[in-house]
Amino acid sequence: MAITIHKIESGDDVRLNVLVYGQLGVGKTRLLGSAQDCEETSPMLLIDVEGGTLSLSGTSIDIFRPQNFDEIQEVYDFLRFENTEYKSVGIDSLTELQRKLSMGEILGVLEEDASYTNLAGHKPPDRYDWLQSGEQMRRFIRAFRDLAYLREKDRRIHVFFSALEKTDENRSIVCPSLPGALGVEVGASVDVLARLSIQEVQTEDGRTRKVRHLSMREEIDENGIRYLGKIRMPKSNSFPTTLINPSASKLIRLWTAKDQGG
Repeated sequence: MAITIHKIESGDDVRLNVLVYGQLGVGKTRLLGSAQDCEETSPMLLIDVEGGTLSLSGTSIDIFRPQNFDEIQEVYDFLRFENTEYKSVGIDSLTELQRKLSMGEILGVLEEDASYTNLAGHKPPDRYDWLQSGEQMRRFIRAFRDLAYLREKDRRIHVFFSALEKTDENRSIVCPSLPGALGVEVGASVDVLARLSIQEVQTEDGRTRKVRHLSMREEIDENGIRYLGKIRMPKSNSFPTTLINPSASKLIRLWTAKDQGG
């Protein structure tokens, strides 16, 4: 029997795949779009499902707004088999992709023009609908994640996902807002799961200022709430697991072990 043997690869061979989640307005789209300013990840193709790219105005990033999963399949096929231009892809966001396109198709309410909304009543999703949507999202995340691990090394690209966050009250967990248990389990499908938030820090002169804070580790607050995070670096575990005012460039430096600073 012929089998394919895979050697353990370095961060220079495997591309970064990261899922950034957080509340509205913390800068997730801005973080994804910063890949356009990083040599290793530019040019980027941004798959915009939310229609919230105003924060990227003035940049030269290529944006694609899919109307349905057939168009998403076309983009995936292009990146998988034909792409010779883009070094990274961003999906903004998984939450809206599931709510708008996945569930819209499953319920049969997705219009040909996805920018149009039919406000007429329709049946609410049942448990089977949620299971279908959850499985579709699992396949989507794994398929795009694997673009960072293609056998053809010269075709690999960096993959950036974003998602809103939700609180799983039963488990006291804050995680990406995805259907069912997928929000809790999705960290197993990516190498980096990170929560983006706005925090206040004190400056040397005693003043406070707000900064964007990216945490790539699991944290538990004083109320026992777990905030999911994970970092699986290809070279070492000695890197910082938080970044202040993060960017694609900072993430890439960590990923390739070119800079141990934050």
